Amino acid sequence: MKDNYEVTSRRIEITGLVEVLQEIVEDGSKMPFSKKILVDREEVNTILDEIIQSIPEDLRTAQWVLAEKDRILTEARTEYERTKAEVDRMMQEKVNNHDLVKEAEAKAQEILSKAQTEAKLVRLSARDYADSLLSDLETEIRKKNQEMMLSYKNLFEGFVQEYNKTFTSTSLTIKENIKELREMK
Repeated sequence: MKDNYEVTSRRIEITGLVEVLQEIVEDGSKMPFSKKILVDREEVNTILDEIIQSIPEDLRTAQWVLAEKDRILTEARTEYERTKAEVDRMMQEKVNNHDLVKEAEAKAQEILSKAQTEAKLVRLSARDYADSLLSDLETEIRKKNQEMMLSYKNLFEGFVQEYNKTFTSTSLTIKENIKELREMK
């Protein structure tokens, strides 16, 4: 239960860090006559470092889940082997009682089947958890990347328009000065 809480907490932490990064971009100082903004590079890099450090922790958690699955599977196999050995011993003692032997074999098969089912459920749960975690992370990163690319595109387009306007104005002033010089006598 505690581990599940920690995983959810880290997922919330990563999402929170991405939201803080978005706020930094949205709250950045706007440059006059432009759509550009200024952000604190160190602050942005710090948040990106925290995100990068959080991701391996989630991967370690997924690895722990897989290791736990292997441990449970090993325990189930051990229990199966122990039970099977016990059944074999019981069979040797009760060879004459055919019903007892059949009951023991059925119990051994039931234990094996149960262990295999539990192992499969743990393996599938671990895979689904890791898949879900990585899919959510990929979706969030793609979304933030698209938002940042759109922001940069808008900033660049604003810069180009401002530059073109300034260039046109300067060019017009130069032409007027040339004309004025040529008209001087």
